[in-house]
Amino acid sequence: RNRGGDDVSSPLAPYYDERFHGYGKNKIQLISHLRKQGYRFDILPQGFIVHNPHPESSIKETWNDRQGSELHAAMDKLYTQFLRELDTMYKGTEGHERSVKLCN
Repeated sequence: RNRGGDDVSSPLAPYYDERFHGYGKNKIQLISHLRKQGYRFDILPQGFIVHNPHPESSIKETWNDRQGSELHAAMDKLYTQFLRELDTMYKGTEGHERSVKLCN
């Protein structure tokens, strides 16, 4: 069931924005979208995550090569545009008004 009503055909949470490709910003944009929709984030005191290190992918090497690749700059620019789009999309909506504030 969707948080906003009984329409089960729409997703519970937003999908990843497919414009974010390669490496970088895809998870950040999803969290930003959830925040603008008014989702609440809680800390699970008994929860934990384990990260299994793995070799860097070739796309991450491209991401880190700011002189030889435009990927990092393009995704940074797209993320700024994406945030403006979210503000426009949710302006005046209930979720936007209770949007989770960023930490200082």
